[in-house]
Amino acid sequence: MIRRRALPSSHGLGSVPRACRARGQSLVEFALLLPVLVILMMLAVDVGRVYFSTVSLHNVARIGANYAAQSASAWQGTGNSAMQARYQALMRADARGLDCTLPTTLPAPAFIDSGVNQYSLGSRVRVSLSCRFQLLSPFLYGLIGDSTGGVQVTSTTTFTIRTGSVDSIVVGGATPTPAPTASAGPTSGVEPTPTPTATASSDPDATPDPAATPSPEPTATPELIVSFYGSSTSVDASGGGPPGSEHEHQIVGVPPIEVTFTNTTQGLHGQCLWEFGDGGTSTSCGNTVSRTYSTRGTYTVKLTVQDKSYTRSAYVLVGCKVPAFAGVRKNSAATTWTSAGFDAAKLTTQNGSGNYRIGYQSLAGGLVNPPGGCAGATITVGP
Repeated sequence: MIRRRALPSSHGLGSVPRACRARGQSLVEFALLLPVLVILMMLAVDVGRVYFSTVSLHNVARIGANYAAQSASAWQGTGNSAMQARYQALMRADARGLDCTLPTTLPAPAFIDSGVNQYSLGSRVRVSLSCRFQLLSPFLYGLIGDSTGGVQVTSTTTFTIRTGSVDSIVVGGATPTPAPTASAGPTSGVEPTPTPTATASSDPDATPDPAATPSPEPTATPELIVSFYGSSTSVDASGGGPPGSEHEHQIVGVPPIEVTFTNTTQGLHGQCLWEFGDGGTSTSCGNTVSRTYSTRGTYTVKLTVQDKSYTRSAYVLVGCKVPAFAGVRKNSAATTWTSAGFDAAKLTTQNGSGNYRIGYQSLAGGLVNPPGGCAGATITVGP
């Protein structure tokens, strides 16, 4: 009996299943695409870090320019070393969150000559800062950095000087020279009657008539013009200042913000009443008076002198500052947002792997009074 030999099956040891071949192809494609994906992710992270550093550096420059605009005399002549040190300290305090390296000594402000005096009221002061930012990805060294991965980030801010004098009235914190009281000049049109010459008379008791005495005119009283302005040197505060200053119509900051109000009222005055809008008042008629606002809100300030008043509506805005989320975990994002004074319902977190570290935020960290304010500002954070 002849036995036939069975042929090997098509799925025997000499063949590879189709499913295995598909899995192997996917692994090869993934291995080829992985370096490209890594490079793109590192590019996005580095570009985002450069952007946030630029925004933060600009805020540091604004703080320095604001202080120099209110203290221009600190750099005039021999200068004031204590005030110059304060200028350095204010900017250093705000620069703690920078992801780039600033010089050991920050550059002094540059005062721009307005044609009269570069340190006078109405001139301008400019603060320019630059810092070195280090890239994380070596692939970008030749694209946006130098040979060692360094990127130079710069920012320049210009403010108007808010100290000096206007029509002989000193503003900006110095004690003003009292305006001279207007007085009437010599009386015009009234001439004294000359003493008549005595006429010889047989009457020995006859005496001449006395000369007529003119009546002086009353002293003219100068017109009372009530006015004032406010300014602040608190960290993250800006705006205010005398007429002509940048953003003079509103002072913006975060609590606590100390505002110094300068009384520029013209004319004689002995009764004053300040109403700061937060329930606080003062009866000081001095050149300056200060008020610290510790609660977020918008405040209207009013000054009454004698029977006349001057009001600045919504003059002080105490708002919120956007926190920096870089490095914060996703599960801590809501606490970070609400601790800064914002509404938790306005925070959106993007999908990511687990409790990731945040590297993206739609609003720049350090931004004061963002669109919508404390109650309406919205933000999105993600990996």
